Amino acid sequence: MLSQRPRLLIAAALIAAPLLWWGLVTPDDTEQETADGQVEQVDFFIRTAEVTRWKEDGSIAQVLTTPLMQHYPQRAAMQLDSPVTRVPRDRGGHYLLSANQGTLPDAQDEILLAGDVQLHDNPVAGLPGLMTTDQLTLYPPRDYAHTDLPVQMQRGQDNTTAVGMDVFFDQQRIDLLSDVKGVYHVQ
Repeated sequence: MLSQRPRLLIAAALIAAPLLWWGLVTPDDTEQETADGQVEQVDFFIRTAEVTRWKEDGSIAQVLTTPLMQHYPQRAAMQLDSPVTRVPRDRGGHYLLSANQGTLPDAQDEILLAGDVQLHDNPVAGLPGLMTTDQLTLYPPRDYAHTDLPVQMQRGQDNTTAVGMDVFFDQQRIDLLSDVKGVYHVQ
């Protein structure tokens, strides 16, 4: 029968081996490899981040939330995982922007959204709308967003497609730029 000390050593070895293996093969969240093969370091990160931009009158202009925000000093930008931006409408309701990923440059004058970008228009009265595209640039200080890519819009049973879109949040106006096609249902 084994004495107490050898049993503890065997148990420690059995537990240490998987933990050591896990530590060696687990990817490091603070490093990302660039296109030229160099490893880019994160100098800080924030989990469950919420960034609020205020209007001059003290009301909320926009609220950005993300489960993970990482800052890359070489890029002078923050990388955002699954960002969601809520933009209140002046007369009630709100716009809700979401994407798979986003980039916020240090200047904070724009947010580049990419991957399944969705813009939900939630008015107080009337039907809600949904606009989807692959990429969209949000300009928070200007209450404006833009894309040159194909856009699909749906409001109730009505569907519209276009190439390019400008969104003026402060005016509650959406301009479709080219190749606009729609199917509308008479009520």
